Amino acid sequence: MLRQPRQLISAGIAILLGVAFVAATFVFSASLNAGMTKLVAGMVGDAKVVVSPSETTYTPVTQQLTDTVSKVPGITHSKKIVQGSATLRLDGQDNHALISSQPDLSSQTTLFEGTLAKGDGQVTISKTAADAYRLKVGDKVTLANYDDRAFDETVVGIVNAGNDAVAQPLASWVFAPTEQAMTLASTSGYNMVFLYGNGDAGALRDAVQAAAGVSDAQLTVRTGQDEVQAAMKQMTGSTNSIQYVLLGFAAIALFVGIIVIANTFSILVAQRVRQLALLRCVGATRNQVFGMVFGEAAVLGLVGSAAGILAGFGLAAALIPLASKGAQIPLEFAISPAAVIVPLVVGVLITLAASISPARKATRVAPLAAMRPELAVSKAKRLGVVRAIIGIVLVVGGAAMLALGIVRAKPDTGVGGLAIAIAGGLLSFIGVLLVGRGLIPALARLIGAPLAKSSVSGDLAVGNTRRNPGRAAATANALLVGVTLITLLTVGASTSQASLDRYLSATYPQDAVVSAAKGIDEQALTRIKATDGVQDAALVPSTTTEVSSRDHAAQQRPVMGVDNTAAHLTHFPQRYENLDDNTVRTSDTSVHNGETVTIKGASGTTVQLTAKVSNDYSPSLVVSTTVLSKLDPGAAETAWVQYKSGVNVNTVTTDLGKAVGGLGQVSIDSGAQMRAQFGQMIDIVLAVAVGLLAVAVAIAVIGVANTLGLSVLERTQEIGLLRALGMTRRQVRSMISWEAVMIAVVAAALGLALGVAYGLIGAKVMLGSITSTPFVAGLPWVRLAAIGVIAVAAGWLASLIPASRANRISPSAALATE
Repeated sequence: MLRQPRQLISAGIAILLGVAFVAATFVFSASLNAGMTKLVAGMVGDAKVVVSPSETTYTPVTQQLTDTVSKVPGITHSKKIVQGSATLRLDGQDNHALISSQPDLSSQTTLFEGTLAKGDGQVTISKTAADAYRLKVGDKVTLANYDDRAFDETVVGIVNAGNDAVAQPLASWVFAPTEQAMTLASTSGYNMVFLYGNGDAGALRDAVQAAAGVSDAQLTVRTGQDEVQAAMKQMTGSTNSIQYVLLGFAAIALFVGIIVIANTFSILVAQRVRQLALLRCVGATRNQVFGMVFGEAAVLGLVGSAAGILAGFGLAAALIPLASKGAQIPLEFAISPAAVIVPLVVGVLITLAASISPARKATRVAPLAAMRPELAVSKAKRLGVVRAIIGIVLVVGGAAMLALGIVRAKPDTGVGGLAIAIAGGLLSFIGVLLVGRGLIPALARLIGAPLAKSSVSGDLAVGNTRRNPGRAAATANALLVGVTLITLLTVGASTSQASLDRYLSATYPQDAVVSAAKGIDEQALTRIKATDGVQDAALVPSTTTEVSSRDHAAQQRPVMGVDNTAAHLTHFPQRYENLDDNTVRTSDTSVHNGETVTIKGASGTTVQLTAKVSNDYSPSLVVSTTVLSKLDPGAAETAWVQYKSGVNVNTVTTDLGKAVGGLGQVSIDSGAQMRAQFGQMIDIVLAVAVGLLAVAVAIAVIGVANTLGLSVLERTQEIGLLRALGMTRRQVRSMISWEAVMIAVVAAALGLALGVAYGLIGAKVMLGSITSTPFVAGLPWVRLAAIGVIAVAAGWLASLIPASRANRISPSAALATE
């Protein structure tokens, strides 16, 4: 190892990257837990006992019980917390806001501007809320509670909320005096009562639990420390899920790393055949030879893992401050024992596992090999019958499980179908890897047929893949894993987005619907059309009616009157266009297509219409404007708005609210915002996943270079002979490069095909397991083409160093013996 350290660099890098991934994941998880602990502990502070509502009934702590527990001997004082949520109405939009009783100012919670609210009609808001909603001291806001009672409030102060005041200091908070906070949060008591005092916390907890009425109210009583631990236990479920996902990506990187490490030790064994044979000649046993190679692997695994742990810590230290910006839970850099022990053990074990096959090959080197004049080329292992049968069985069985997963993917069956599909995908992919020794050379020969006819270098490159199918498969496998996974995620995300877009376009077909208590008039419509980013708008009358049919009694249903002008402003015009006066369109599947539906309007007029049923997720019935005017001549009108393409939907929606601000109580429901939010979430998930998989692809490129390096090493004399027969250095370099490119093309093509199939099936199963969203295949052709081009380019780049080595082989190498 010390004499030839450069030969171990590729394996060392593979170990370092994989282990760094694992170490960074554990540091991230520990840092997230530390941040959550700080948040939870900040609210609890030095409270001895915490009283909170029952975990089964959620009945709040009443003022009477608060007075009772505050008088328990040993309790000196208490702090009562009211928290909940309400609707913050601004510029016609409903926004979610968190409500809390007035915070105590401290070193962490400070007054940024103004004063604390002191009575009804006054609120204090967090700095986060002020920034999010562009509010300042003196602004008027409307808050609606759960009972839909609206309260006009004045912002009198802005505070920097610390974690001693709220558990989510970066959320948008509205603070009010206790009684007012109860009204806004629609509660009759306190969410938490912190009790402070002297003495043992456990004894005080028992005394509080024994106080009159506490047991009858089924209140939860814990010590301060127990409250922190309980809150942490409740919160760590999501962080554990994040850790498992990241470790899954790390496992992929380590799997690809195993291929690289195995190839590296295969090269070492091939280079040292004569040395190993001489050791056998002087008495070394097979076990000693095995132990020597295995020992080198252990040392390499230890050194590479140690370097990987340090690299992982450095990566985490650099990324955690970035991840903390704007996060609801700030990360506190922390290193747990698991962050050191687990990556170290995993790194050493995978290195040892990857070295077993090369070490066994080393034991089979015969003593007579010391006198051979050439380096033995590894046997061109072909696809064996047993391997082929196992691979085909896994592919067929996995495909059957994928089909079963699709059938079982229903919301009422939970994630059972998804689990079956994941297992089927893994089995089928393993089957593909097993039959790759026969499949990849065959595809390479097919793809390389034109190349073989074009030049000597191309002909030899195609022949090399056929002569040693095992080596060709090993070269392609590492790249195949990366391409398949990235394609899977890309197609899965694109299909999920297309399916959700279809669902949201059917459920919220308008970019925005503007409504007001008194309706939208023509003047307001003119202002809406003049808003920047608005393409067009139209008025749509609507009313509430009584609807009945042959099998259903009368029930209240909303009805809209839509003409073709309004219909063409939507993303689902076929639902609304060309309505005649005898038809009603509905998504109520309990009504049969063609059935007669009776509708009674506010004017008392009754009409009988023929139902046209479609699965478009709309709660409203749709009729022509003529029919609607008969049902309710004075029906209030809403505005359907179409946005221009490429605009910032959030900005346009905000500007719409300002345009109709003078109409009183206004509501804006923006389907464009819903679609944009889902699309943004999917894009973020895809970007993170592809970024994580880039580590595996980087290791795969190292693996391709490694395997090509072994190929050059084994063919040293062959290449020397070709040079002696007149082959130029350029032709030798081209031969190696074409071989790499051809194998990369095969890996990219196969990976794209598998990834597209897995991505489509995965999206269908996942969507089918959690919702009735319609399946719409999404194939991002540009991204798929980019993946293919990058994979082929990576294969070519990986060939540069091996090709350069082959280029330096002289004709005299054909005669060299050592």
